[in-house]
Amino acid sequence: MGRRRGLFASRDMRKGEVVHDGTDSDVVFPDAMAYRRFVFALPRKAACDITEWTWAQRLEQNGPMMIMLAINASAMLNPSFTSEEANVLPETSTSQLYYSTRNIKRGEEILTDLTFRDWTNFAATDLGLQGRW
Repeated sequence: MGRRRGLFASRDMRKGEVVHDGTDSDVVFPDAMAYRRFVFALPRKAACDITEWTWAQRLEQNGPMMIMLAINASAMLNPSFTSEEANVLPETSTSQLYYSTRNIKRGEEILTDLTFRDWTNFAATDLGLQGRW
């Protein structure tokens, strides 16, 4: 499909099944300085990877925009090309739980619609950056 990496179902999954729970595994940085300290302590190549897996997201309705990082298998989750192609979605834009939107067959790529994640508006956090960096 032209993607660099991906997650594939290791078994059949039913519609509505929890496919990923980032509640305990996604990193939520308390502030921009903590994120900066973390990134600048890494080797350059690792820091580049980490910035690719970082996004801003609200974890509660009208809550603050948080700096988030996936350092788990979900970092390999590819976005779908269309919303219809997505087979895994969070229940809400503030959720870290991903559910299957239909039955998924073993070996099928797990795809999601990542529009709920804000990849560009780090100005909404105290990181203060705008645009893809």
